[in-house]
Amino acid sequence: MAPTYKIGFLGSGHISRAHAKALQTLPGAEIFAWSARHEERAAAAAQEFGGRPMAMETLLAHPEIDVVLISTPTPQHAEQAIEAMAQGKQVFCEKPMARTLAQADEMIAAAERGQRKLFIGHTLRFFPIYQQACQLVLSGAVGNVRRVRCRRLNLSPARRSPWFLDFQQSGGCILDLMIHDFDFLNWCFGPPTRVEVETKPDQDPSGWQHAIVHLYFENGVRAAVEGSWQHDHFEQSLQIEGDRGKLTSDFAAHALRLEDNHAQRVIEARGGDPFYEQMKHFLQFLRGETSLSVTPQDGRAALAVALSGLKKLGAG
Repeated sequence: MAPTYKIGFLGSGHISRAHAKALQTLPGAEIFAWSARHEERAAAAAQEFGGRPMAMETLLAHPEIDVVLISTPTPQHAEQAIEAMAQGKQVFCEKPMARTLAQADEMIAAAERGQRKLFIGHTLRFFPIYQQACQLVLSGAVGNVRRVRCRRLNLSPARRSPWFLDFQQSGGCILDLMIHDFDFLNWCFGPPTRVEVETKPDQDPSGWQHAIVHLYFENGVRAAVEGSWQHDHFEQSLQIEGDRGKLTSDFAAHALRLEDNHAQRVIEARGGDPFYEQMKHFLQFLRGETSLSVTPQDGRAALAVALSGLKKLGAG
């Protein structure tokens, strides 16, 4: 019989709730406790999803808790993950894995030292369109890739969590939002060899809330990633051009359009809810049934790209 993992949540925001909703439907998981800066929010999450509110120190040391799921503000990730692993817990940590590379390295070292499992929540790898796009690229469907365009535009996160606009904490849209696309590009092409940043002077000359990051890869691929916290709705898109064809996302139809010199076809990219699929994979990994799809080193690599972009803005 498969083991049941008792899970304690640090943080009770919308991402935590998306993970909790997925875990409620998965065998082998029990939501055991919630901790949040505001106790009433932890109590509300516990009432909705199960478990009990608990002080952070109590949760981290609780002998019945097997897994700690961290979705607190980014600068808190490293300290909380390291303490959880020191207390014998396995850890699921939301992206970005840390605020600095030194913190990320400390997390990786703590996991290796304590032989703990550390999973970084780069959910984009579980979205069917991105999975299908990566598979098509790696199979040579568009030939040698020349150019990639990613867009990830969103409303200001300050409406739900004001800490995001404290840029020393969040790193702005480059670190917190665009890191999704950096991880996807690393997944497909490996780490970039050069990073440049373009700001939009008419929208956000600082680049904190709207920027375009240009990535250059060893194999000749060039990518432009645009991200914004100044949009009036959420919008994402993906286009990949090669010397034999082009892939374009159609998120409304859950599909990719593949064009080449001779024809055009639509490739469906349907699948389960990505948060559900991510949590299912995480539980399978804990049980030893699968290898890790997003390693701590992957999380660090995506963080490195984002921090390189911030450094180009003079704001690393």
